[in-house]
Amino acid sequence: MQKVHGVKECAPPPKQACTYCRDQKTRCQGGPPCSKCVYRGIDCSLSRQTEVQPGGDSSCPPDTLRSEKERHFLDLYFKLFHPHWPFIHQGSFREDDETPLLVQSMIVIGLWVSKEPNAQSKAVDLHNVLNSAIHQQKEIWDASISKDASSTCSWPIPTYQAILLHIIFAVLYKGSGALGLDLKPSLTPAVADLLHRLVTSCRKLGMLYYPNMLSRYGQNDLASLVWIGIEEIKRFNIALFKVCRAFSSSGEQGSSIDTSWRLYARDLQFPLPRNTPLWAATSREEWDSAAPDDVYGISLNDTLEAEWISKSADVLELTEISFPFG
Repeated sequence: MQKVHGVKECAPPPKQACTYCRDQKTRCQGGPPCSKCVYRGIDCSLSRQTEVQPGGDSSCPPDTLRSEKERHFLDLYFKLFHPHWPFIHQGSFREDDETPLLVQSMIVIGLWVSKEPNAQSKAVDLHNVLNSAIHQQKEIWDASISKDASSTCSWPIPTYQAILLHIIFAVLYKGSGALGLDLKPSLTPAVADLLHRLVTSCRKLGMLYYPNMLSRYGQNDLASLVWIGIEEIKRFNIALFKVCRAFSSSGEQGSSIDTSWRLYARDLQFPLPRNTPLWAATSREEWDSAAPDDVYGISLNDTLEAEWISKSADVLELTEISFPFG
């Protein structure tokens, strides 16, 4: 939903394109190795290795083959992973319009869940490439280290979605640490640090506060896009909350650790997501069927404070209920 969020791609142009990307006249994300070479399973010239021409049907243009493969793994992402973590709006998702970091993070998940031959090793390789890119570009997305970050700054939603996927995948393939005293798995230091930066960035940008969500839009904005945009932020916040709650807040053998990455129900100052059937609609027919007459009745002046999740924080934090998505 790059058009809805109005943000630009966070990854910088590479200093040097690899041989394969130059030959195909496609944009190279840099490396070494570059993510396209990792995805296609070929050696990348940026790694100073001999390039291997990709196989496949020579009658099809390379760009077509690449697009078909990418679409295949994106489809698997939405089919197998998205039902558990529905914080990207499938109905408006167009890979050509999204930031490469988000698309490639989704492809990592799609590769992993496909269980196809060599797919999981490719997922790990691409994950490692993206990990380098994320850390190299902290000055661009990491509001936790910015003195000037505030709710008036732009919200790089696609980048934050990509980083959250990156964190989830790191836990999926690396596993977690020893159980804490609360019988929850512990995060590795590297993943905990990235989660801390993401959570702190969201806090500093005011993304957990419903009036700030409303302030991103004007009265003349298309009502359906306003609804989708606000729902996407709410659902991202809840996914981030679920990740935080899944891991231990105690160190091994009771040692103290930095828990600044944690989110609590009292932090969620916004109403629960609404109308999951509408959110899940991927066709015009499904959308019209799920949309009541007043579905776009979002008042940009009504903060709905009585409905905020934080208003029930005492009960929710006591019972540690896992929130549904709507």
